[in-house]
Amino acid sequence: MRRFACIPYPSELLMLTLLVLFTTAVKAADLTQPVILVATERLADSPLAETVLVAAPLSDGSHIAFVVSNPTNHTLASLFPEHVAARRVADSVFLGGPLFPQTLFAIAHVPLEHKQGLLELAPGVVVVFQADEIDRIIETAPNDARYFLGLILWPPGGLEEEVDKGVWQARPAEARTVFSQKPRNLWRTLYDGTHSAVAREDTAPAQLAATFADTAKSL
Repeated sequence: MRRFACIPYPSELLMLTLLVLFTTAVKAADLTQPVILVATERLADSPLAETVLVAAPLSDGSHIAFVVSNPTNHTLASLFPEHVAARRVADSVFLGGPLFPQTLFAIAHVPLEHKQGLLELAPGVVVVFQADEIDRIIETAPNDARYFLGLILWPPGGLEEEVDKGVWQARPAEARTVFSQKPRNLWRTLYDGTHSAVAREDTAPAQLAATFADTAKSL
């Protein structure tokens, strides 16, 4: 099987660290469960203005997240034009976050019995960071997943602090939000409150877009 390796996959150390942290997480309520995060007016002047994230807890109190509202204008096929399987992916590649911006992740639908060894982001939804598994999805079920460059991580207590300060609105994670057919409309649909900033055009926030542009140039 050919590996889609022009964009680096997560290192084995990163993969194992995230896997251990996630699979030993203690789940109780609220931010100890996977959640959807909706940016509030507190982020109006930041690169994460008007974004929607899916986030999940890790065992040390930290959180991992991916922006699910910012598809780029780049398809997987445009990044891997020589690979036939990539041409079958209908959705654009998403900007998942500013960390590891040159690393490709997949967020996929999986049956409950197939979640072992994967990180659950919502019921029946997992993030995949093992190279062979990402390859398998692209080759066999390319549209059962969405593909992301980069992610977001909070240190222990960091997300709780931001939610307490009103930076994010948190609600239970749902697959329909993660795989919305109109991701650029998610924030307008989900945000509960007034927002003084002018609604953005259907483009990613400038800093994330710049990050992707820098990534694309390096391929």
